[in-house]
Amino acid sequence: MLLLSNGDLLLSSFTWYPVHSRLYKSLAANNVTLHGHPDITGCYYIMWGGLTRLSRDNGQSWSKHNYLPQLPGANDIVPGLRQSHGGPASGQAIELDHEILLPIYKKLPNDKTSSCHLYVSNDGGTSWSYRSKFAIDKAGKLQFYEPSLLHCGGEKVMAFIRSGGGDDHLITTISNDRGHTWEDWEEREVIGHPTHPLRLSDGRIFLCYGYRHEPFGIRGRLMDSSAQNFIGEEIIIRDDAFCADIGYPCAAQMPDGKILVVYYFTQSDGIRHIAGTLLAL
Repeated sequence: MLLLSNGDLLLSSFTWYPVHSRLYKSLAANNVTLHGHPDITGCYYIMWGGLTRLSRDNGQSWSKHNYLPQLPGANDIVPGLRQSHGGPASGQAIELDHEILLPIYKKLPNDKTSSCHLYVSNDGGTSWSYRSKFAIDKAGKLQFYEPSLLHCGGEKVMAFIRSGGGDDHLITTISNDRGHTWEDWEEREVIGHPTHPLRLSDGRIFLCYGYRHEPFGIRGRLMDSSAQNFIGEEIIIRDDAFCADIGYPCAAQMPDGKILVVYYFTQSDGIRHIAGTLLAL
């Protein structure tokens, strides 16, 4: 969720379309990609597309689902019936002057692994257009998921990306022209996912991320104002999770300077819940 300069709230998300398990054979025969575990839920799911919604009254009401335009190079979700409307939008969007930059990810049919892509809106999130493909492992080893963006000043933007198929290291890449072109991606020392970057009032960057390795929990790191160099040691926010079913943190700096980190968590009682931790750095 992003608070825009005009006071609107922009929600970016994605949807799943449930279908009964008995339809599996006919859908698969027509090249529809199905996800899920019907032995548990009784149905499969179709990735139905990435979307945005707007609220102009502080979240009291929301616009209808506004699905992203067709992702270039992607197959239809349902051949001939429904286009591939972008992809999962689960990372931080940013507002840069008159533009909103929204990152998504998806595996294209001609690629071995998933890649990250950028959509842009010039009218406050009412409409969207495709801008660029900004991260893929050409060696076909690492999957790239759930990118989040950070404005680094001027037209410079940095993307923080979850990796899969390797050692769970953070991936970053930089654009110096609002996401039109991007530098080669870089594997960083942080282990965990996905990462939420927050610029603090003193200019430093606070990263928080889920840590799905024993001991399971939530962790963070500080970076300098350029977002290039890490400062100090890793911050262990929580390490008391029951299992790896945790993470997806988001941080905000409070008026007193403390940082509120909110995430989902599973403790020894096995009940998944939303929790928060206040940090004083």
